[in-house]
Amino acid sequence: MRLRRHWFSGLIALAVIVFLWAPLVIVAINSVNSDTLLVSWKGFTTHWYSQAAHNGTVQSGVKQTMTIALGSTAISLVLAVTGALWWRRASPRARRTFDGLTYLRIMLPEVVFAVALFLLFSKIQFPLGTTAVVIGHVVWNSAYATLIIQARVATLDPALEDAASDLGANPWRVFRRVTLPGLLPGIVAAGLLAFTFSFDDVVTSYFLTGAGTAPLPVVLLSMIRFRITPEINAIGMLVMLFTVSMFAIGFIAVTQMGRGARKALALPEVRQ
Repeated sequence: MRLRRHWFSGLIALAVIVFLWAPLVIVAINSVNSDTLLVSWKGFTTHWYSQAAHNGTVQSGVKQTMTIALGSTAISLVLAVTGALWWRRASPRARRTFDGLTYLRIMLPEVVFAVALFLLFSKIQFPLGTTAVVIGHVVWNSAYATLIIQARVATLDPALEDAASDLGANPWRVFRRVTLPGLLPGIVAAGLLAFTFSFDDVVTSYFLTGAGTAPLPVVLLSMIRFRITPEINAIGMLVMLFTVSMFAIGFIAVTQMGRGARKALALPEVRQ
């Protein structure tokens, strides 16, 4: 039986697509528009990309953002892998508690965590800056990473680890040679997601930056307070291209690792 097509459903789908992609298309067009005021189209130019690349404030913001994103991603992955491996061996009650705390960090608004951390750091006189922002990003980045790695942990066969132990491998060697390769696709996916979220974060970065060098999202927020310039559109386009490239690289890497793992598991069966 063929489903009937309804014009209203198609119209709604089209409206969603337009509202999702139209702002991005406008940003792309304005980033190469020679009109400084962005009132009308006055010709193609790449001057704004060059101006953005040579902007000292933007350069400092990019470096600060990369430092924060890499630091928070590394810490989040360590916490996520450790927590997921503990969760696998924990009791049902401990699992429920762990899952509740993980989902709670995702459900609560980010501004609540940002304000809470700001008040806590002010209370204990912890200096605001790079370290404070990294801690703030880890609070909720580690939750997303934990969910991804938990899903990967659930697919692991404990018999492989038990077999490695029976053959004389110590716990570290079992983790390095058996557990870690099985978790690697999940770790890559979780790391990519955590890095992207940290790179694009505004709320936590704004509250915890302090008086030092601001990350790129905070720099952009301060720039658009007065007027939206073609340079801002160029920066936004570069950030978008970087994010899409990261996702593409991560997707290819995860796909290739998944194929390699399947071949490795199928190899013993062929030999038999």
